[in-house]
Amino acid sequence: MDKIKPVNFKSLKKIFNEMPEEKAMLGLSLIKELEFMKKTLTKLKKELTEKGVVTKMDQGKYFIERANPALAQYNAMIKNYQSTTKQITELLPKEISDGIDDFDNDDLS
Repeated sequence: MDKIKPVNFKSLKKIFNEMPEEKAMLGLSLIKELEFMKKTLTKLKKELTEKGVVTKMDQGKYFIERANPALAQYNAMIKNYQSTTKQITELLPKEISDGIDDFDNDDLS
């Protein structure tokens, strides 16, 4: 089985730097946001793995179980991440975007 390859942000930046200025600026801005989201998603995923999706909350003399707040943040951000990857893919030249499957192989671990 082939190892999953993460998104190569340097390669993407190089492609956009060679495009017309308006498209390049938009693409590079989206890549910057995608990098931030990837780092944040990785941290949230680590927290969920370590603490679980259900946490105990101290209520004085007793505890209640609740959904880990990181779960809601992760779920919201992963949707934005997927949307941003789609936007980036749509900006790429057809011959390049045909070889990319909306970053499906991106490893967020």
